[in-house]
Amino acid sequence: MLIIALAGLAAGSLISILTVLAEHYGPTFGRYSLFGNGALIVPALLAPFAIFVGWTWVRRRAGRALEMALFVVGLHFGVGVISLLDAAIYPSGPDITVTDALPGLLLSGAFFVLPAALLAAGSYWLLSRVSGIALAVALFVCVAVAAFLAGLFGAGLGLIAGAGVALAERTPGRAFAIGAALFVAIVVIGNLTYLTLLFALPG
Repeated sequence: MLIIALAGLAAGSLISILTVLAEHYGPTFGRYSLFGNGALIVPALLAPFAIFVGWTWVRRRAGRALEMALFVVGLHFGVGVISLLDAAIYPSGPDITVTDALPGLLLSGAFFVLPAALLAAGSYWLLSRVSGIALAVALFVCVAVAAFLAGLFGAGLGLIAGAGVALAERTPGRAFAIGAALFVAIVVIGNLTYLTLLFALPG
């Protein structure tokens, strides 16, 4: 079980590194920018996708709810590393220390991981128990609600992440294709409110 929590921690830490890099060196496309606060889109998109990857891996190892929860715990603390990296490498003031950033170790995951994981658990449970037309309807509802809630630190994207896990479990041979489609869906749905900025002309 330790390896599952460590896998979640590693995934979250990678997301943290990408977030901090985007925050300080992020590209800008017209009025759409990953620089500064724009970097918050990185954990909002990647944390739900990490849940899909982690839970699919856990289920293939015959893991159940406890193991899935352990992955989320690791991911939670890994994403929290954002605050530690910022304090250690890019402190906002001369008196800022890593100790000052410790509350962020909990808060970042509470924003970007836990709500998405709870919604992912709900959609996974539902889509694992329906089939046929009911499955199609449930999937449509998950996508629609995800689009509505995506602006809340990506929480709604957990719905399609959990749905992806359920679909990958039904057809293990298509897990990679499902993951690729899910990643595209997460990027598109997660950026719906920013698409106008992306295509807007500067000035």
